[in-house]
Amino acid sequence: MARDVKKIALPGDTVAVPEEFLAGKNVYESVDAIKALLTGKVVRDISKREVRVESLASRKIPAVGDLVLGQIEAAQSSSANMKIYYLNGKKVEGGFSSMLLLRDSRAGRGVRRTQVKLGDLVRAKVVSTLNGIIQLSIDDAHTGVVFSLCSNCGRPLMRENGRAKCLECGNVEERKFSDDFGRETIEP
Repeated sequence: MARDVKKIALPGDTVAVPEEFLAGKNVYESVDAIKALLTGKVVRDISKREVRVESLASRKIPAVGDLVLGQIEAAQSSSANMKIYYLNGKKVEGGFSSMLLLRDSRAGRGVRRTQVKLGDLVRAKVVSTLNGIIQLSIDDAHTGVVFSLCSNCGRPLMRENGRAKCLECGNVEERKFSDDFGRETIEP
């Protein structure tokens, strides 16, 4: 049976002595004390004779397979920089910078297709976090641009006959749109 102690520990604070408890998660044993590795709540498990510190910070980092929603900050023909604001439908504080990999098997040799543009809101899937770089893909049907503005007049683009069209100026634009592009509400 675990007994919660209403104590918050800072890194380096003594949370127990080795004679009373074993060192659990997020603590370390020094010569004469068990100390906290991070800021958090001290939890003492009497049945296991173990002490641990549970982190107060719960910042989730994107992992492979996660769905993210963000805004394009810079776009090139083969990649784009995207700021992530939602991770699996939950808002993240501060956001994450990521790289969106753009591949289009439908475009022929020498044909360039614009998949995303600056300012687009995009839902993407995390495909890699190698070397701390969050790499994204919009190859699935549910991923792609979920909201975009007209390049001519700045009004929102709407779905019309399978294309994105500006109802104000009539401009038709091509992107890699998600299956729910043009809906009234955007679901992260």
